[in-house]
Amino acid sequence: MSWLYLSSVVASTLCMGLVDHRWRLFLFRRPGRALVVLAAGFVWFLGWDLAAIAFDLYSRGESPAMTGIEVAHELPIEELFFIVFLCYLTMVLHGLVAMLLERRAAPSAREPQEASR
Repeated sequence: MSWLYLSSVVASTLCMGLVDHRWRLFLFRRPGRALVVLAAGFVWFLGWDLAAIAFDLYSRGESPAMTGIEVAHELPIEELFFIVFLCYLTMVLHGLVAMLLERRAAPSAREPQEASR
């Protein structure tokens, strides 16, 4: 039993949290709303995985880097942490793009004011 993959996903999530904290992109901007969005994404993708397992479209692969712990038939514990990471990463990237677009639009909003002087 190895905890390598699970610890890598957890470490990546914590690093994403540091980026989020530094620039207040998602969870540290509006924590209540962010937790609801994360929970909704988690439920959606977990349902997706469970449906894929039920239809035999997905099966747990064997890897020496995984713990071997299953929370349900063919659903490794690592998948739960990966779903959280995937949703968090997506929303942090969304926050980053939104911030960059706001910064890009801000100078063009000031141009007409400078021209009138």
